[in-house]
Amino acid sequence: MKRLVITLFSAVLLFTLSLPVHAQSKLEKRYAYTLKQLRLDKATEAKFAPILKAYLTERKEAGDIYDDLKKKFKAAEKAGTLTDAQATQLLNAKLDSEGKELIVMRKYLGEFKKVLPPKKIYYAFDYANDKIAKIDGKEE
Repeated sequence: MKRLVITLFSAVLLFTLSLPVHAQSKLEKRYAYTLKQLRLDKATEAKFAPILKAYLTERKEAGDIYDDLKKKFKAAEKAGTLTDAQATQLLNAKLDSEGKELIVMRKYLGEFKKVLPPKKIYYAFDYANDKIAKIDGKEE
């Protein structure tokens, strides 16, 4: 059973990594990049990968509140016509999102500790926060 799970996970991971970069979502890119950069042994990676995927998904959901509002007001922001009310909404949404992201990070710190040593956890969070440009190899 354990071999089957590892084999299935490996197949899914290989499939994800073999997708053209433009076909992958930002979340999938971040996931594949983080796993690659951590250079875990296969057994540890099999345990850690689903936790990482859940973390990235929850973190994205926490940030979506702000991101959606920012998209809504993008035209006004570019034109310089952002109202005080809109700016206040954006500020509040940003603070709410960052607070929720911090809660998610603290939650998954405990989950990561079950699988990884502290040094790897530090790097996991660091890699997961890299800019997409860096993940795509367009930035150092």
